Amino acid sequence: MGFPISDVLTDESIVCEFTCKICCNLVEYGHAVHTHCSHVFCESCLADWVARSSDPEVLAEAAMNGEPARGPRCPTCNAGLAGEGKVAPLQTQPLAWRLLGRVQVRCPLHDSTSCGWRGDLSEVSAHLTNSESHLKGQDYAPSNATQNAEALKNQGNAKFQSHAYREAIQLYSKAISAAPGVASYYGNRAAAWLMVGAAEKCAEDCRRSIQLDSGYVKGYVRLAKALVELSDIDGAEESLRNASTRCPGKKEIEEELARVRLLSAHLAEGERALDANEPARALEMYAAAARVTQCTAVTLGAARAEIALGRCDGAMRTTGAVIRAEPGNVRAYAARGHALCLKLDFDQGMKHIREGLRLDPDHAECAGLFRRMKRAGAALDRGRTASGKRDFQAACEAFTDALEAAKAPTHSPFTASVLAQRANARLRLREYDFALADCAAAIASQEDHKPAYFTQATALLHLGKPQEAEESLAVLLKMDPGDETVRRHHEKAAFEVRKSKRPDYYAILGISRVASVPEVKQAYKARCMEWHPDRHANSSDEERATAERNFKLLGEALEIMEDQMKRQLYDEGFDKEAIAERVEAARRAAHRGGYGNGHGCGSGGGCGSGGCH
Repeated sequence: MGFPISDVLTDESIVCEFTCKICCNLVEYGHAVHTHCSHVFCESCLADWVARSSDPEVLAEAAMNGEPARGPRCPTCNAGLAGEGKVAPLQTQPLAWRLLGRVQVRCPLHDSTSCGWRGDLSEVSAHLTNSESHLKGQDYAPSNATQNAEALKNQGNAKFQSHAYREAIQLYSKAISAAPGVASYYGNRAAAWLMVGAAEKCAEDCRRSIQLDSGYVKGYVRLAKALVELSDIDGAEESLRNASTRCPGKKEIEEELARVRLLSAHLAEGERALDANEPARALEMYAAAARVTQCTAVTLGAARAEIALGRCDGAMRTTGAVIRAEPGNVRAYAARGHALCLKLDFDQGMKHIREGLRLDPDHAECAGLFRRMKRAGAALDRGRTASGKRDFQAACEAFTDALEAAKAPTHSPFTASVLAQRANARLRLREYDFALADCAAAIASQEDHKPAYFTQATALLHLGKPQEAEESLAVLLKMDPGDETVRRHHEKAAFEVRKSKRPDYYAILGISRVASVPEVKQAYKARCMEWHPDRHANSSDEERATAERNFKLLGEALEIMEDQMKRQLYDEGFDKEAIAERVEAARRAAHRGGYGNGHGCGSGGGCGSGGCH
């Protein structure tokens, strides 16, 4: 709803460019927008238009009529308005903004107040709220106070409908100054205070309106809304019960009372679920409460439920927003500090918890959290220090103390990290089964916790289970295929798998690892006599197959053992295929003249050398 065209004095040829085609008034100064197709509208008018054109019922009706779903369109030229940059404040067009501000108008209350003021559109709000400008203070005179106050209230209502809530508050305040005994003026200003997030001022105005008129229903309803936004749910319910007694049968009061009681039930069930260690149920209840209101009690309850589920990032964002809005909220500091500690940022976490205690030294929840996190952080530091000094037994004890002190949620970063660190200490103590148990718990806590996977794979390799190690790391590699560290660990495990599947050529030949080449050949001849297929011509099919297989393996063993380079590669862990690849690579390098040390295989077969394929 814009400025009345009837009160515009500037030539129509200029004004028509700034006429809202929806309300047919001059666009509201300070709340005007322009579209990418160069049309100007009141911000509130266009917002309502877009909302109506996006209404599901309207879209469904269009679909039934065979019309395509095109989204919001410009009311003037039907151009599409969906997408970024399609609608912008008129201030982004400086020339148009200045021209609009200089449009000449008269006082919009001239009919009811006989005010003779004339001036720029940009000065209207200042005029209406200035005692010297508007009627030169006569609006406070007893003879015309009521009439002038009512006109100011009506102008405030127009601003409210245009979503210009701050300007509406100024006009309602002016009306109250002229006629301080009218309950509806306070009630209207309370509604505007609520829209700008000033719930305390809203409650104050509502109480004043009820004092002036005990039957003012809107005052009770708005007071309850304000108390809900202030997280005083019990106070809102009590206020509405009193209102129901004073104004029996009022539908607005009964509906708001039902809403508040539903909210109260959701919050109570959320608290009960948190106390019973049912965070998923608690989060469900707070989500239901959030559909009623976004008050602090709801958002902090949801944050605490997320912390209990180990979702610290979301809780940190929520609590940070609450602290910015309410710097004195102790529970917000406690919750944010808890989340930071569980993210292993103990410096910032303890800082927030201490600030909560400074605000309220007797806050039981904050004090208990401070003691727990202080002990947990100190134990974690002891464990890390002991690990650095290779006192792994002391490290295990310290990490266990940290877990017991923190009482952290199962799926929190703290739990996963401390379990993984304790697993690594147990690995160094060769307590492989205990290390694997900690790794499994850490992975169950955070399924992508890489240190736990690395420690788990190392423990499995020590236990002679390379296949399980490779499978575990394959899962991690699938989660993050671009991580070079994960790839190296996976290659090492895959190398150990291939190594475990190699034939034991020393056992096949029946020689020691230090046997010379002549000894290798002598052993080969002796074993050939035993497994030559001709010696098993009359044996069973199974025995002949065994003899042929062993005879073939004897040939492979001789080929590897009598060649110095191949034997070294075999001793380093490479299998037959990998040895063949390296020998061929060495041959090509020698042919190019770039191979200077015989074979250049080095000793890199054990840890991610890349040559096991």
